[in-house]
Amino acid sequence: MKVYNSVMKKSAKIFLLSVLSCTFLQADDYTFGDGLQLGNSPIIIGGYISSMYEANRHTRYVDIDDMAVLAYGEYDHFDFLAEFEASDIYKKEVGDRRDESSNATFYIERLFGDYYFSDDKRIRLGKFNSDIGFWNQMPINVLRDTTSSPHLVNDFFPKLSTGINYEVRQVSNTIDRVSLTLQNNHDLDIDYNNINVDRHYALACDIVDHESTWRFGGGYFRFEPMQEAMYLLGALKVEKKEGDFLLESILRQDVQREELSYDIYAQGVWHIITKHDAILRAEIEKAPLTQKHDGNMVVGYTYRPLSNIALKGEYEAHQESDLNRWLFSLSVLF
Repeated sequence: MKVYNSVMKKSAKIFLLSVLSCTFLQADDYTFGDGLQLGNSPIIIGGYISSMYEANRHTRYVDIDDMAVLAYGEYDHFDFLAEFEASDIYKKEVGDRRDESSNATFYIERLFGDYYFSDDKRIRLGKFNSDIGFWNQMPINVLRDTTSSPHLVNDFFPKLSTGINYEVRQVSNTIDRVSLTLQNNHDLDIDYNNINVDRHYALACDIVDHESTWRFGGGYFRFEPMQEAMYLLGALKVEKKEGDFLLESILRQDVQREELSYDIYAQGVWHIITKHDAILRAEIEKAPLTQKHDGNMVVGYTYRPLSNIALKGEYEAHQESDLNRWLFSLSVLF
């Protein structure tokens, strides 16, 4: 399996370099934020970058935390997306320590193809964002409301799945969407996921009512060394002209440890004036494995001079004051 993963990573990177080379040879006009189309082909090349400044009780540092190259396109009943990302490309502490580090390694974050049987039925094969809740479907900083993410997204389930996803829309008058995920193998790039899993089976469904969308889901995953866990998630998203509201909660049962953990957060976003948003988020967590309790609140502000650029500032307050921090970020989608 390790040999297979190595071959797949090398093949994917060769594909990326080939596409980029063709891009510079065939590119015509480019619109900032919309990607670069490969001549008359359906392939578009894009990318994003984000930088961050963090200040807490112990340290302050600047970080070019994400840089990615995207290739995507669609033709007839098919479409695809390839995303190669590097994290913590350059990180420098400021103050007394002045440590710095760099990492220019690109990993496969997403690499999948879709086939649409009809407008309502789609099958996906490859590595993709696990279809769990709402926040996990927003992996790019510039698209999120805050720089930080709730613990729910990072600690409780695999953020990425490598396998098959089947989705059906307009199931009935009540159920708007049903999604089934099947993973029975290792990650396409085992070095790039929050949890190293080799099994993940999940089911999700949406119920839409005017401005509100309810999302429910559950699943099972196996992670090394031979540990198993199950989870149930419920979420609500409300979108209005004045602002948005997001609520997500999760329960996780670790089988071998017989431990139950949970997380719940609620977030409000107020559209103050055009391009300016104020954000408030509160979260309570009992962490998996460690069973550590934490409560935190985030107060943030986001300014979007263009739809593909976001400047964000936020203060994150925890029950343990040592974890309190300021975060500022600039992110750009090309």
